[in-house]
Amino acid sequence: MAGPVESSPRIPRPPNAFMLFRSDFLARKVIPQHVERRQQNLSRIAGECWHLLSETEKAKWHAKAKEALENHRAKYPSYKF
Repeated sequence: MAGPVESSPRIPRPPNAFMLFRSDFLARKVIPQHVERRQQNLSRIAGECWHLLSETEKAKWHAKAKEALENHRAKYPSYKF
């Protein structure tokens, strides 16, 4: 009897501009933890703040996402979504 088939490890998707913004937004603790803890609400607030950013500010996050994508492609050259 053969053993279980090992699957290859799951490769995460590269982050987009908003995902990077949201991570930074939460890491900077813009919203104190005693005010809000639910991820659903934190994501909603981060989304509202994202929409208030100027195009120049958004462009900075898009540049970071492009760099993250390039790093992801270098690390996982055979990755397909």
